[in-house]
Amino acid sequence: NNNFSLHFQLNLAGVVSEEIIESITASGLQKHLNLLGYISHKEALLLQQESQVLLLIEIDSNITKAIIPGKIFEYLQAKRPILGIGPKDADFSTLITTTQSGSFFRYTEKEAIKTQVLEYFELYLQGNLYINSKEIEHYSRSALTKKLANLLKT
Repeated sequence: NNNFSLHFQLNLAGVVSEEIIESITASGLQKHLNLLGYISHKEALLLQQESQVLLLIEIDSNITKAIIPGKIFEYLQAKRPILGIGPKDADFSTLITTTQSGSFFRYTEKEAIKTQVLEYFELYLQGNLYINSKEIEHYSRSALTKKLANLLKT
């Protein structure tokens, strides 16, 4: 689709492995790749709010199922759709689905991921790409710090 070529940009901040860059190139997406390198935390937060979809990937391993990346809490505050990809039964998948903040897929669900990305893109073209997340205030830094403080008091 020509519209896809005109609008699609994949912004990656921080250190990106050569393997990832090679995979993007092999997929024919290198012309859409924008490697930002290191950016400040403030710049990262602004970029998250300006982005149409936020990608959150966790290593496909049994060991990482219980990992909840800290980035997810910033993503929730950005109120942009999250496209999560990770291992089956990953804890952060529950966070995405219960807050209705996006979609989660396993690595093996390639067609479903493709369908979701295209759906997000069509919604973007129509001006209707937004989420109606629920109860994300429970996951703000201040709310989580308060819960931790209460746990430490007991």
